[in-house]
Amino acid sequence: MKPSHVAIGVAVLALSLFFFVGLSGISGEEGYAGLSPRFVPTLVAVGLAVCGALLTWQGVRGGFRNMPEEDAELPNAPHNFKGFLWVAAGLVLNMALIGTLGFVFSSTLLMVCVARGYGSRRIVRDLIVGLCITVPMWALFEFLLGINLPLLPIAGF
Repeated sequence: MKPSHVAIGVAVLALSLFFFVGLSGISGEEGYAGLSPRFVPTLVAVGLAVCGALLTWQGVRGGFRNMPEEDAELPNAPHNFKGFLWVAAGLVLNMALIGTLGFVFSSTLLMVCVARGYGSRRIVRDLIVGLCITVPMWALFEFLLGINLPLLPIAGF
């Protein structure tokens, strides 16, 4: 048994329990395209529960499979606090600016901040990748799912 691996599995199970408890606070009335607003959170909760159970089972049976022995324990290296701040700032900016800049630009800014948090220094490339990811996502929500995401509210779109 690997206690640190079991702890990771139990933590994922606890997170799934948090999602299951939170489902009671979501209205079950019909949402977009006939799906309940509980549909996706339920999928996430079930997925987390399955992953948590499998991780716990592997931890109890001797640790995660196909993992080199030197990576089998939790890292001793310090956490990258500066990277965490970049990712957190990107999330806060996305929430603060989505109503003004719209989904595409605020999510592209989030992509740039996350990439910077993970060590990228290529801002132009990150902007292009962010746009290449967010524009199709916006189009998917807007045209296929019929969910109106703000494109550019400041310009009236």
